[in-house]
Amino acid sequence: MNIYEISYPGVLDEYPDYSVIRTAETAGKAKYEEYQSWDDAGGETTFTEYLRMIKVKKIGTSIPGPDPVPEEIQQRIDNVNALIREIGNRGRRFFYSKKHNRYIKLFWADGRIWLTQESRGRLVVLDKAIPDQHRHFMHGGTLWGLMCDFRDYINDEGANGKNGYGGLNSPHWGYPEEDMEAIREKARELGYLKVLVG
Repeated sequence: MNIYEISYPGVLDEYPDYSVIRTAETAGKAKYEEYQSWDDAGGETTFTEYLRMIKVKKIGTSIPGPDPVPEEIQQRIDNVNALIREIGNRGRRFFYSKKHNRYIKLFWADGRIWLTQESRGRLVVLDKAIPDQHRHFMHGGTLWGLMCDFRDYINDEGANGKNGYGGLNSPHWGYPEEDMEAIREKARELGYLKVLVG
């Protein structure tokens, strides 16, 4: 599978740099998958017209290249994915799609951290060097801040709340407090949150 960036130059006045990341076997399949989303959103264009509107660029592969993922990074990715499942099993079930029976999942490819979203499977790259990725994320700012905290934890740069909204200590999730405490306890078990002594 390959990773493609589909951009819409000059199409969306409010978002002139808007682009979408798609994973597909070929560029044609990536274009068609994105066209279906565009059409579902009220695009009302034929596929031929749509192809004239977009530009497509291959930006990588969805599976890691020949260089293995560093073991410590893979362990932290596994920890975050376990924490995402805990969040998705509680409260408002953020990061879980009942329709598709899947959770957001983070993975490593081409030297970057990526996430596959739970509903349509769209990819978002979690890389500070690639700005505006939050526009491709289907949740709001609180949860985008949490994803950026996860990225920083995986990169061993410290985490929990430094990207805004308070991280796992945020009061803005709308989860019952007992669920939030269970999530924090899981985060401590995984080493994501530090255990306070004394």
